[in-house]
Amino acid sequence: MIRSLRKRHLQIWSALAVLIPVSIVSAVIARPKPITTILLQPEEVAPLPVVIKTVERENYVVRLRGSNETPTQLEWINRNILTFPTAVIYKTQATFSPRHSDLIGRIEARGTYRFALKPDQGSEYHFVLYDFIHQQKIDSINF
Repeated sequence: MIRSLRKRHLQIWSALAVLIPVSIVSAVIARPKPITTILLQPEEVAPLPVVIKTVERENYVVRLRGSNETPTQLEWINRNILTFPTAVIYKTQATFSPRHSDLIGRIEARGTYRFALKPDQGSEYHFVLYDFIHQQKIDSINF
């Protein structure tokens, strides 16, 4: 290596010796902080005081709750893990069609799920447990 190449080589490595640690430190400083205050799951809703109607099945319990005699909350308690991981609940009329029904919410593993209900004129409530991947009705609950 000739003298000018050695000089250029020394200058480049000296610059890299400064730039590489500076870039590493600046990358660590510029890294965004993880968000720890936002949960991926929605907050658990407190149960309303009055249980209006209850339906018990082998794998789950379904309750209509409210603050008076009008149901404004659906409580779904899974006793066992569902065999359908893509199960959703629809509020429907006497005949079920996913397009013409109100989506209430999704249920997954064992636990308690509470969903807000829109006030209704009638006294009859029909809910359908539906698997949207296989597009099949799993169960229906009539109050």
